[in-house]
Amino acid sequence: MTDDVELGVPAFAWRDRSRYVEIVPVRTGWLVVWGRYEEMGRRRLTLGNRIYRDVGGVRRRLVDAVVELTGNRQEAIDALALLDVRGLPAHSPQELPLPL
Repeated sequence: MTDDVELGVPAFAWRDRSRYVEIVPVRTGWLVVWGRYEEMGRRRLTLGNRIYRDVGGVRRRLVDAVVELTGNRQEAIDALALLDVRGLPAHSPQELPLPL
């Protein structure tokens, strides 16, 4: 793993009204978390999360999560363009443990 990334801190966040998608570097890859805020932002409801080892998987999940949250493909295209502009920090996931 490189020193360019801080584990557990979102490296990218997309927000639209009460909906969100965050991409967080973790030891084994990238955690993508999506959901919505309720009660005027006082309550955060996570609708899903998934860890990906590569950025390609992260990009696909970002698109899928935004479409799931908004029902709008253009919002997903815009979110992906925003990710492309902002980029993600360098991050090399640790090796996965051997299966039992």
